Amino acid sequence: MRKIIKAVSVFMCALMTLGALGGCGGDNNKKINGLLKDNDYYIIRNKQSGLVLAADDFGMQEGAKVKMREYDGKEQDLSMLWRVLAVDSSSYRFQNLACEDRYLSVKRDSDKNGAIMCLNKLSETDGQIFELEADEKSNDGKSFRVFSRLTDFALEPQDGNSDAETDAIQNYLPYGKDVDYQVWEFEYAGNGDIELPYMLNVSGDTKNWSCPEIYNYNGTYYGFIMAGGITIKTSKNLREWTKSGTVFPSKQPYDWMKDPEKGVPGGSIWAPGIYKIGDTYCVYYCMSTSGSQHSFIGLATNTTLDPNDKEYKWVDKGCVIHSYSGDDYNAIDPCVIIDDDNQPWLIYGSYWSGIKIRKIDPNTLLLDNNDDTVYSLAAAQTRNGPEAGYMIKHGDYYYLFVACGSFSTGYWNGVGRSKSVTGPFLDADGVDMMNQGATPVNSYRDSFTKCGHSSVFTDTDGSQYHVSEYFKTYEDGSSSPSLLSISKLYWTKDGWPVTATTPGVLNKLSAKE
Repeated sequence: MRKIIKAVSVFMCALMTLGALGGCGGDNNKKINGLLKDNDYYIIRNKQSGLVLAADDFGMQEGAKVKMREYDGKEQDLSMLWRVLAVDSSSYRFQNLACEDRYLSVKRDSDKNGAIMCLNKLSETDGQIFELEADEKSNDGKSFRVFSRLTDFALEPQDGNSDAETDAIQNYLPYGKDVDYQVWEFEYAGNGDIELPYMLNVSGDTKNWSCPEIYNYNGTYYGFIMAGGITIKTSKNLREWTKSGTVFPSKQPYDWMKDPEKGVPGGSIWAPGIYKIGDTYCVYYCMSTSGSQHSFIGLATNTTLDPNDKEYKWVDKGCVIHSYSGDDYNAIDPCVIIDDDNQPWLIYGSYWSGIKIRKIDPNTLLLDNNDDTVYSLAAAQTRNGPEAGYMIKHGDYYYLFVACGSFSTGYWNGVGRSKSVTGPFLDADGVDMMNQGATPVNSYRDSFTKCGHSSVFTDTDGSQYHVSEYFKTYEDGSSSPSLLSISKLYWTKDGWPVTATTPGVLNKLSAKE
């Protein structure tokens, strides 16, 4: 292949002599040995545009495009970060850090000029190995042309000489040394020993994950989804998911759900979540219609999650709490937290007055009739949330995760913390969530947008994950159904959660707990 490229180079140099082209690197470019630190993190910046290489959709899909994006160190997320892995003295693999097992690759190992670059799982093909040649004009020790070992073609933006964000990177015929859009600056970003979170590579039945609580029952992971009478989805490894039955036989299986006073006529089930209180497995869910306060939270219980167990049976416990037009809250998005005194609490609410919390009776699993005190945790921001409250305990603090924004403007997840389950909850800047405080947990870009309902799952080995729905936005402006994303979750030294999509995650984790 080198011989072919050299022949092409001779031809192009001949054209240059006639003034058709502006330069020729030919064999004058020198290979640089060992300038990039093996296993460390880099930002890869195009010399022409100043934009950086990034993973589309955080690389969650096999074959995801590699794009160029504007870079701000404070807003840096792991889609812009690459681990450099030495193959030999001048050749490397480039691993994108946003999602596990994603490497810069020539799409389908194509040897065609102009082949698109993408992200694929690790393979042994030359389509994932790249050779670096120094840019003599820059002479700064960090600027290189990047050649695929498979083709000897060079990496460049698909639009070539472009100073705007582009849809793709391509593997293209190398031009001369004056072509800056084929030059890439490798900016050292951090020590590879810093452990970073990453998105899990999920597959299978991952649609309609609008309520992403996960529970590990005897080595099987369970998710309870709002579709079709609360669909149950299971996995053995957190990555591959399949449908495994339903809680209810239909969307509105009981007459009381259709009653104007007790239920919500024409409503649909939203946001089911799985919790264990005592020896009982509890699925709290809500039923409502879009934009309405006529809502209720219901409860279904079981003594086991194993459908092969003879005791397996979902029992309808009816309505837990109801809201009607004119109330200052909305009875949706239930979540349960059990405090240090083993007292269970119900978190609920969204628009109107925001997120609330009340005690649950541990015997009936319904609201505590002996204590009807309602505590406010996070205030509504007109029609921009927060909603989908989810609470966990970590260290000395309770952490309240919420969805901010709206579907039309773009959801994002924020968090505040308190030493009391009833608040006040403050963000990292000390702003009360009753005054719109919320520290960002994620930063979504391009097609990976509108991240709403989220939760935190702690596995039996202590590993933690931030689980969230998201909506993929297509080029025509339409959106996908809600999809599942799972990111490893780590904590900063000062006690704040970070995920693969947290802005500035590398800087925040340089002193990880």
